[in-house]
Amino acid sequence: MFDFFRNYNEQLEILFEGHDPSAHQLLRHADVDLMRNHLNRDEAICAYATGRAVGAGRTIWAVTTQSLLVVQTSKRQHVRKLDLSQIEQVEAEEGRYGFSLRALLPDARVGLYGVHRSFAVLALRALARPAVAEGTSTIAEIALTDAEQTHVLHAFADLALRAQPLLAHSAAEAQQLLHNAAVGVRIGGSQRTAEAV
Repeated sequence: MFDFFRNYNEQLEILFEGHDPSAHQLLRHADVDLMRNHLNRDEAICAYATGRAVGAGRTIWAVTTQSLLVVQTSKRQHVRKLDLSQIEQVEAEEGRYGFSLRALLPDARVGLYGVHRSFAVLALRALARPAVAEGTSTIAEIALTDAEQTHVLHAFADLALRAQPLLAHSAAEAQQLLHNAAVGVRIGGSQRTAEAV
Protein backbone atom coordinates (compact mmCIF):
# COMPACT_ATOMS: atom_id res chain seq x y z
CA MET A 1 0.00 0.00 0.00
CA PHE A 2 2.82 2.43 0.93
CA ASP A 3 4.62 1.60 -2.34
CA PHE A 4 1.46 2.49 -4.28
CA PHE A 5 1.16 5.93 -2.64
CA ARG A 6 4.87 6.67 -3.05
CA ASN A 7 4.79 5.81 -6.76
CA TYR A 8 1.45 7.57 -7.17
CA ASN A 9 2.92 10.82 -5.82
CA GLU A 10 5.94 10.54 -8.12
CA GLN A 11 3.67 9.90 -11.11
CA LEU A 12 1.55 12.95 -10.20
CA GLU A 13 4.66 15.08 -10.03
CA ILE A 14 5.77 13.81 -13.44
CA LEU A 15 2.35 14.63 -14.91
CA PHE A 16 1.96 18.09 -13.37
CA GLU A 17 5.54 19.31 -13.10
CA GLY A 18 6.84 17.64 -16.26
CA HIS A 19 9.86 15.93 -14.69
CA ASP A 20 10.77 12.85 -12.64
CA PRO A 21 11.82 13.92 -9.12
CA SER A 22 14.41 11.13 -8.77
CA ALA A 23 16.02 11.54 -12.21
CA HIS A 24 18.52 14.17 -11.01
CA GLN A 25 19.56 12.53 -7.73
CA LEU A 26 22.37 10.20 -6.75
CA LEU A 27 21.38 6.53 -6.70
CA ARG A 28 20.16 4.96 -3.49
CA HIS A 29 22.30 2.34 -1.74
CA ALA A 30 19.75 -0.38 -2.55
CA ASP A 31 20.01 0.47 -6.28
CA VAL A 32 23.81 0.25 -6.20
CA ASP A 33 23.70 -3.05 -4.31
CA LEU A 34 21.27 -4.48 -6.85
CA MET A 35 23.51 -3.42 -9.72
CA ARG A 36 26.83 -4.52 -8.21
CA ASN A 37 26.17 -8.27 -8.50
CA HIS A 38 25.68 -7.99 -12.27
CA LEU A 39 29.00 -6.31 -13.07
CA ASN A 40 32.08 -8.22 -14.15
CA ARG A 41 35.36 -7.44 -12.38
CA ASP A 42 36.78 -5.63 -15.42
CA GLU A 43 33.53 -3.91 -16.44
CA ALA A 44 33.70 -0.17 -15.74
CA ILE A 45 30.63 2.06 -15.44
CA CYS A 46 30.55 4.83 -18.07
CA ALA A 47 27.19 6.52 -17.47
CA TYR A 48 23.70 6.03 -16.10
CA ALA A 49 20.25 7.53 -16.43
CA THR A 50 17.21 7.22 -14.20
CA GLY A 51 13.60 7.45 -15.32
CA ARG A 52 10.56 5.27 -15.67
CA ALA A 53 9.75 2.34 -17.93
CA VAL A 54 6.23 1.64 -19.08
CA GLY A 55 4.70 -1.04 -16.86
CA ALA A 56 7.85 -1.39 -14.75
CA GLY A 57 8.04 1.85 -12.75
CA ARG A 58 11.31 3.43 -11.69
CA THR A 59 14.15 2.12 -13.84
CA ILE A 60 17.88 2.80 -14.19
CA TRP A 61 20.00 2.36 -17.30
CA ALA A 62 23.66 1.84 -16.44
CA VAL A 63 26.02 1.90 -19.42
CA THR A 64 29.27 0.01 -18.86
CA THR A 65 32.22 -0.77 -21.10
CA GLN A 66 30.55 -4.08 -22.02
CA SER A 67 26.81 -3.87 -21.47
CA LEU A 68 23.65 -1.93 -20.79
CA LEU A 69 22.13 -2.85 -17.43
CA VAL A 70 18.37 -2.23 -17.25
CA VAL A 71 17.64 -2.12 -13.52
CA GLN A 72 14.00 -2.08 -12.40
CA THR A 73 13.86 -0.83 -8.82
CA SER A 74 10.15 -0.96 -8.11
CA LYS A 75 8.48 -3.63 -5.95
CA ARG A 76 9.63 -6.43 -8.28
CA GLN A 77 13.34 -5.72 -8.56
CA HIS A 78 14.92 -7.07 -11.70
CA VAL A 79 18.18 -6.56 -13.61
CA ARG A 80 18.52 -7.29 -17.30
CA LYS A 81 22.00 -7.27 -18.84
CA LEU A 82 22.18 -6.45 -22.55
CA ASP A 83 25.43 -6.82 -24.48
CA LEU A 84 26.47 -3.53 -26.12
CA SER A 85 27.38 -5.36 -29.32
CA GLN A 86 23.73 -6.44 -29.69
CA ILE A 87 22.37 -2.88 -29.69
CA GLU A 88 21.44 -1.98 -33.25
CA GLN A 89 20.13 1.55 -32.74
CA VAL A 90 19.77 4.13 -30.00
CA GLU A 91 17.18 6.89 -30.12
CA ALA A 92 16.41 9.85 -27.90
CA GLU A 93 13.90 12.65 -27.96
CA GLU A 94 12.77 15.45 -25.73
CA GLY A 95 9.15 15.31 -24.64
CA ARG A 96 6.72 16.77 -22.18
CA TYR A 97 8.05 14.65 -19.30
CA GLY A 98 11.77 15.04 -19.93
CA PHE A 99 13.90 12.99 -22.28
CA SER A 100 13.09 9.52 -23.57
CA LEU A 101 15.76 6.96 -24.47
CA ARG A 102 15.20 3.84 -26.57
CA ALA A 103 17.54 1.03 -27.54
CA LEU A 104 16.70 -1.43 -30.29
CA LEU A 105 18.11 -4.97 -30.14
CA PRO A 106 17.46 -7.92 -32.47
CA ASP A 107 14.95 -9.50 -30.08
CA ALA A 108 13.84 -6.60 -27.90
CA ARG A 109 13.28 -2.89 -27.54
CA VAL A 110 13.85 -1.14 -24.22
CA GLY A 111 12.82 2.37 -23.31
CA LEU A 112 13.10 4.91 -20.55
CA TYR A 113 11.17 8.17 -20.16
CA GLY A 114 11.29 11.05 -17.69
CA VAL A 115 15.09 11.20 -17.87
CA HIS A 116 16.81 14.41 -16.78
CA ARG A 117 18.36 16.33 -19.69
CA SER A 118 22.04 16.13 -18.66
CA PHE A 119 21.87 12.44 -17.70
CA ALA A 120 20.10 11.64 -20.99
CA VAL A 121 22.73 13.44 -23.09
CA LEU A 122 25.71 11.72 -21.47
CA ALA A 123 24.05 8.28 -21.37
CA LEU A 124 23.21 8.67 -25.05
CA ARG A 125 26.80 9.61 -25.86
CA ALA A 126 28.03 6.53 -23.98
CA LEU A 127 25.59 4.30 -25.91
CA ALA A 128 25.90 5.95 -29.33
CA ARG A 129 28.94 4.28 -30.76
CA PRO A 130 29.45 4.78 -34.52
CA ALA A 131 27.52 1.60 -35.35
CA VAL A 132 24.35 2.83 -33.67
CA ALA A 133 24.68 6.60 -33.90
CA GLU A 134 22.06 7.24 -36.60
CA GLY A 135 19.39 9.68 -35.49
CA THR A 136 21.13 10.54 -32.23
CA SER A 137 23.34 13.39 -33.38
CA THR A 138 21.11 16.34 -32.44
CA ILE A 139 20.55 15.29 -28.84
CA ALA A 140 24.04 13.81 -28.34
CA GLU A 141 25.49 17.17 -29.44
CA ILE A 142 23.54 19.24 -26.88
CA ALA A 143 26.03 21.41 -25.02
CA LEU A 144 25.83 21.07 -21.26
CA THR A 145 26.76 23.87 -18.88
CA ASP A 146 29.74 23.45 -16.55
CA ALA A 147 27.38 23.05 -13.59
CA GLU A 148 25.38 20.31 -15.37
CA GLN A 149 28.52 18.46 -16.40
CA THR A 150 30.01 18.68 -12.92
CA HIS A 151 26.82 17.34 -11.30
CA VAL A 152 26.43 14.43 -13.72
CA LEU A 153 30.10 13.44 -13.67
CA HIS A 154 29.99 13.52 -9.86
CA ALA A 155 26.96 11.21 -9.96
CA PHE A 156 28.75 8.81 -12.35
CA ALA A 157 31.88 8.80 -10.18
CA ASP A 158 29.76 8.23 -7.07
CA LEU A 159 28.12 5.18 -8.65
CA ALA A 160 31.43 3.79 -9.93
CA LEU A 161 33.10 4.23 -6.54
CA ARG A 162 30.24 2.60 -4.61
CA ALA A 163 29.60 -0.23 -7.09
CA GLN A 164 33.23 -1.13 -7.85
CA PRO A 165 35.63 0.51 -5.43
CA LEU A 166 38.70 -1.27 -6.79
CA LEU A 167 38.14 -0.06 -10.36
CA ALA A 168 38.01 3.53 -9.11
CA HIS A 169 41.71 3.26 -8.27
CA SER A 170 44.59 2.93 -10.70
CA ALA A 171 45.80 -0.58 -11.49
CA ALA A 172 48.80 -0.15 -9.16
CA GLU A 173 46.62 1.14 -6.30
CA ALA A 174 44.13 -1.71 -6.78
CA GLN A 175 46.96 -4.27 -6.78
CA GLN A 176 48.36 -2.72 -3.57
CA LEU A 177 44.91 -2.83 -1.90
CA LEU A 178 44.52 -6.51 -2.83
CA HIS A 179 48.03 -7.24 -1.54
CA ASN A 180 47.27 -5.44 1.75
CA ALA A 181 44.04 -7.42 2.12
CA ALA A 182 45.90 -10.68 1.47
CA VAL A 183 48.54 -9.79 4.08
CA GLY A 184 45.78 -8.99 6.58
CA VAL A 185 44.09 -12.33 5.97
CA ARG A 186 47.41 -14.16 6.31
CA ILE A 187 48.23 -12.40 9.60
CA GLY A 188 44.74 -13.15 10.90
CA GLY A 189 45.31 -16.85 10.24
CA SER A 190 42.57 -17.29 7.62
CA GLN A 191 44.97 -18.13 4.79
CA ARG A 192 47.46 -20.95 4.67
CA THR A 193 50.95 -20.41 3.29
CA ALA A 194 50.24 -22.76 0.36
CA GLU A 195 47.24 -20.63 -0.61
CA ALA A 196 49.22 -17.39 -0.86
CA VAL A 197 49.21 -15.89 -4.33
